[in-house]
Amino acid sequence: MNYNKRILKTGTLAVAVTIAFALFAYRVAEWSNGINSEMATPGQSTTSNCSTGQAGSSGVQTTKVIPQIPLGSFDGGRTKYSTVVQIVNTAGETQSITGNFYKENGTALDNVGLTAGAATIMNGSLGTSIVKDAVLVISGGGTATTGVIAWGKIISCGRLSISTFFELRDAANNVLYSRVGVPASPANMSSFVIPRIREVAAGLDVGFALVNTASSGTASLKAELKDQAGKTIATKDIPMAAGEHRAGFTRDLFGPLDETTGSSRSYQYVKFTSTSPTFAAIALAFEGSTQTSFPADAIE
Repeated sequence: MNYNKRILKTGTLAVAVTIAFALFAYRVAEWSNGINSEMATPGQSTTSNCSTGQAGSSGVQTTKVIPQIPLGSFDGGRTKYSTVVQIVNTAGETQSITGNFYKENGTALDNVGLTAGAATIMNGSLGTSIVKDAVLVISGGGTATTGVIAWGKIISCGRLSISTFFELRDAANNVLYSRVGVPASPANMSSFVIPRIREVAAGLDVGFALVNTASSGTASLKAELKDQAGKTIATKDIPMAAGEHRAGFTRDLFGPLDETTGSSRSYQYVKFTSTSPTFAAIALAFEGSTQTSFPADAIE
């Protein structure tokens, strides 16, 4: 993997940061300009052994995906990323959940540890029970160790509330530079839209993370960049292997684009479509060290 670097400046502070997300078959620009379960068929809700006799149980196995998990330092120890996932059991009964965490190529996350309550996840797999109305916190990163990008999925039979946030901090004094919350993604999207706000002079652009949640085979996404009037500006085909994670900026996915260097702001969107209902996604807007959550809305 190749990762880019830039200098973030906030007042008199200058911090070199690499926001490392994956490649789209080319060198991607940095994000900012400035416990034990078998791999069931993820990507779609499937019938399972879920009990329909329990309060809050749907009788259908449900999978939620966290498409991006940055952990550690990507700039030689100057700053550090941590990811925190909070899972609330709202099913009305104690329920068992499974969590699986993966590297960008879809293999088990075995090169970094996560904590899940009092337990440590070392092999990317978690199986546990959450009592009624209780909270399970899964977290990792927050150190100056070499950065790792991961993704994860949470499987349950009952109702869960899942929230995730990323923190970027100074590695030496732990000062918080940025915190942003992102929603869990459905695992079975085949068509979705991500809005784009672009301002070249300010470095404002929208980045996104994609995951093919299938357990086998390759699926392809067609990405279409459209302007405010709905006219197609550019297209790109994105083939992805099962379990693969990719991420980048809109400007790099479709580049080179004919974008002015002035201060004017443009409003666009990216439409993703596939014949495979196996995709998950999140989006973030970046301007310098400021991160803002953006929607990735399923069309069907």
